[in-house]
Amino acid sequence: MAQNIPYKFLLAIDGSDHANRAAEYLAQRAASLRPCEVHLVHVLALRISTLLTPHQQDMVLRAGSDTAAARRILDAAGIAYRFHSEVGDPADHIVALIQSRACDEVIVGSRGMSALDSLMLGSVAYKIVHLAPVPVTVVPNPAGASGLGLGDGDAIHRILLPVDGSEAAAAAVDYVCALRDARVAVEVQLLNVQIPIVSGNVRRFVSQEAIDAYCRAEGENALMAAKKALQAAGMAFNEHILIGHAGQTIANQASQRGCTRIVMGTRGLGALANVVIGSTALQVMHLSEI
Repeated sequence: MAQNIPYKFLLAIDGSDHANRAAEYLAQRAASLRPCEVHLVHVLALRISTLLTPHQQDMVLRAGSDTAAARRILDAAGIAYRFHSEVGDPADHIVALIQSRACDEVIVGSRGMSALDSLMLGSVAYKIVHLAPVPVTVVPNPAGASGLGLGDGDAIHRILLPVDGSEAAAAAVDYVCALRDARVAVEVQLLNVQIPIVSGNVRRFVSQEAIDAYCRAEGENALMAAKKALQAAGMAFNEHILIGHAGQTIANQASQRGCTRIVMGTRGLGALANVVIGSTALQVMHLSEI
């Protein structure tokens, strides 16, 4: 990465604790990973009409005060930013701003619901993850992320990088490789999770040793391209092949290995109606505290 070219972050805020946590992440983690330029955006989720009602006009005027906490966080960290205030659908405006300002990454807060059946399909973070043409960092709910330690000054940024050999996973690997010029050391825990074979008929005729060997071979094949890319980038990594439920295994490994971040690919479907609620990326978003 050329050091003289700032990396453009778009930080979406709404005055909530979740958004303020995202601002803390940007100030204390992301800035150490990339020299940055920040676009701070606040979108009032109102239906656009020809004329705003007096109440809506008052909400627009209050946008600055509603986002003061996030701006104070960035000011204290010495991070310069441009503030944008919009009215309308938050996800649509954020995606449009990404394109018009040529942003490289979005940072957004999440309410971090642990129960997937509580998830609202229309949530802003969920829409952004699947509509944004750039990487999206989702920062979890502060109530559920007490161990994140944003201000601990860690000397190592430890990333869990789950891959499955897909194009989406390759994009996540490329993102991690671009962190080789970070101001802090980056360590990668490379992970592949194999789905367990639970069929009783299979187990009747195939030994556990043969099943384990098959999973190992499949895992090594899935890791191959990622390993080559990380080696070429000079990134230190450890590799792991595990068997289990993908979303839960990824979240557990991130916690057990003391990771500060999970980087993984999503298929980024343009039509939300085609997004599978149970996708691994979505499950990890709501199971992990980092």
